[in-house]
Amino acid sequence: MTQTRRFGIRFKLLLVSLSLIAIPVAGYQFIREMESFLRDAQDHNLATTAQALTLLVQNNPALATKAPEKGALYVHPFRPIVIDGYADDWQDILPLAQHFSSPAGQAFEVLLSVSPTYFHLFIHVATPPPRYVIGPVVRYGHSDQVELFLADSNDLVRSFLIAPRAPGPVVAHRLNDGLPGPGDFRLKGEWQEVSGGYNLEMRIPKKLMDSGLSIRVLDGSGHSLATSPDVDTSKVGALVQPSRTLSRIITGFDLPQSRIWITDARGWVLARAGNLSNAEPRGNTAVPWLLSKTIDLFLQHQAGDTPAIAENSVHLLAEPVKSALQGKAATRRYRLPGSETLVIATARPIAEDGRIRGAVLLEQTTGSILSLQNQAMQRLLVITFTLFVVVALALLGFASLLTSRIRRLHNQMEKAVAPDGRIIGDIEAGRSGDEIADLGRGFSSVLSRLQEYNRYLQAMASRLSHEFRTPLAIIRTSLENSAQVDNAEEKQAYLMRALKGVDRLELILRQLQEATRLEKALEQVEVQTFDLCELLAFSLENYASIHSEVEFRLLPCQPCKASGSPELVHQALEKLLDNAVDFHTPQTPIVLRLVQEQARAFICVSNQGAPLPANMDLFQSMVSLREKKQEQPHLGLGLYLVKLIAEFHGGETRVENLPEEDSVSFCFSLKLNAT
Repeated sequence: MTQTRRFGIRFKLLLVSLSLIAIPVAGYQFIREMESFLRDAQDHNLATTAQALTLLVQNNPALATKAPEKGALYVHPFRPIVIDGYADDWQDILPLAQHFSSPAGQAFEVLLSVSPTYFHLFIHVATPPPRYVIGPVVRYGHSDQVELFLADSNDLVRSFLIAPRAPGPVVAHRLNDGLPGPGDFRLKGEWQEVSGGYNLEMRIPKKLMDSGLSIRVLDGSGHSLATSPDVDTSKVGALVQPSRTLSRIITGFDLPQSRIWITDARGWVLARAGNLSNAEPRGNTAVPWLLSKTIDLFLQHQAGDTPAIAENSVHLLAEPVKSALQGKAATRRYRLPGSETLVIATARPIAEDGRIRGAVLLEQTTGSILSLQNQAMQRLLVITFTLFVVVALALLGFASLLTSRIRRLHNQMEKAVAPDGRIIGDIEAGRSGDEIADLGRGFSSVLSRLQEYNRYLQAMASRLSHEFRTPLAIIRTSLENSAQVDNAEEKQAYLMRALKGVDRLELILRQLQEATRLEKALEQVEVQTFDLCELLAFSLENYASIHSEVEFRLLPCQPCKASGSPELVHQALEKLLDNAVDFHTPQTPIVLRLVQEQARAFICVSNQGAPLPANMDLFQSMVSLREKKQEQPHLGLGLYLVKLIAEFHGGETRVENLPEEDSVSFCFSLKLNAT
């Protein structure tokens, strides 16, 4: 028998509308070529402007100074600073802090700011709890200390040691031949312990460190870390400050949607002007949201792998500045963070007499190109949409045919299932080979499996008979043996064995009736407000007294008010604890915790043991993973009762494996009182 070739519904619809694809494809290709032409023109214009800027600033005195080597510190513009040892006044430039670290694990960060008369210094040192000076004598290197090397305008280097005895105001001791001298109160500072280390904030007169600054951090155990590798030879690191004259020059260039940077030969930013955040790639034309998303879907612009340059960067070492500082002009593209706007970045070296003195970086968005491109794309989409509307009328008849088939399938489903949920019919599988016919066959398969499940429920009595068979056999054999013996002690032993069988039957019946009694009791429960944390502590204390051989732990919890029945919550908790005791690995603790998530509180019991099987609802009735042969019968109703109690309190149940702890966790939740 040959198999008929299948054609899906989507394939049939595609055949109808296939003829319209040529129009948008041709228009899209034209728009792409136009974009390439406009970008080439923009690249050329930016390169010409950047070259003009290099000629304009190459003789500026700010570039005449030799670029600082390693150990240079960048000085940020003036900002109001309160010397208190905290980073609150530095938050806006905290990501720009210069980071220093060593293989030994030492690390600290530095920020500098300047005012008309003072330098402000902020140092954050990452360290364990600092060690302070003990005793009246300050000894160099015997506690957590910071050494400052200040160079004035005459290149005279003075060194000061900050060695506090406690957090708070500090004294800067002048070092003479490595020995701390008296404090110099021209330097004011605060030392504060913070998470992960300590902060030092200083105010230093400008006349003491006009020429440079180096910092050495000592941890009191013989290790130190400095900002400058030559600090021991009194050669302090240079201070890099923005140039006002260069800023005035580049501010005069009125380039739309652009940003200009000037760096020295080491990549330190000396001047910056312009802004890219005001880019408007869509122009002033209001574009509907759906149309805008469609345009973004088709116009995917290649940005390359160059990272974006942050707005407030102070040290540029990435491309294209890296190439420019090596004497080669370079151009890169990147995308603005959180935007689809592309930026063209062109860098040119500033050279004089064959020596690189710095670089000019010119950035400009492609907003004008995107505006033209989007307008063309809008017109293309409008034309295409009109054509598709016409074709939609032709597809309407075909869609009506599909709707009738789906409605017929719906009617068959309604007839196949009775109002009480019983399966009373079947679904006729279609002869077609498309997706709707597959759906009908799938529904038919589902109904077949539901019928099997109903048969399982109807046969529940036969399954329960397995639990009754063992105690009934015990009672029968005990009574028969008792009738056959004359010895009173033997008769009494057989009768006691029969009574145990009766007790086992009573236990099975109680377990079967427990869920029904609970459902009826829930209708008459008196709701009250109680503290969950106190209830858990009380319940666990009582339960632990019964199972003294097991270790129970209650994790710390905050007061948590809930409305409901504390007796029912206690009962649900006992079911979870019973389950944990039965399945936990011996000699391992059972952990109880209370987790608050928004307006709910989850009570969770976790224990180490075998992982739970996937895709199995353990909170359903008659579900159990216990082994068949046990002293006590288990019908799988304990977790089902937990589910009933959780749903009564507006909560839910969940169970999960915890691979990282090699344990399992059973939880149920309750709604919390609104505060």
